[in-house]
Amino acid sequence: MKNPIIFLDFDGVVNTIYYCYYPRLKKDCFRFANEADGFVNNRQAIEWLNQLYFHYKFDIVVTSTWRNYCNYREILYNSGLNRMINILGATPNINHIRGDEIWQWVLDNDCRDRDIIILDDDEDMVGLKNDLIKCDSYLGFTIYEYNKCIEKFKEWGYPEYK
Repeated sequence: MKNPIIFLDFDGVVNTIYYCYYPRLKKDCFRFANEADGFVNNRQAIEWLNQLYFHYKFDIVVTSTWRNYCNYREILYNSGLNRMINILGATPNINHIRGDEIWQWVLDNDCRDRDIIILDDDEDMVGLKNDLIKCDSYLGFTIYEYNKCIEKFKEWGYPEYK
């Protein structure tokens, strides 16, 4: 049985808005981490992915727009993602509709027989809405979405590793 695939967005899933203060500018602000930082900022979300992998093996495909201008593998691994988790690649740029880009990746990589989960804070999944586990863009991937992933793995009949 091949591993299922998690299609992973960054912003709103493993990279969430946080408060920061710029002393030089004497200014408060809220910001996301960005590709220049070299990491995503929601370490707890990354730990939930690691914990999920401890119980159910899966591969990742990056759907985030970060895929266009950074080394998304290194960013995820620098952020604490378990290096045993295989990052297969990233979705193509088609029409900025995430569901179309995911479906094109599935077709291009002959993965129609693999189960998929989409972790995203957006809903532009077209015909893949049943595969979406929507994250709250302020909280990211939490225990709530983690449990939904567990339910899907059990429903599909994947063995749990202990």
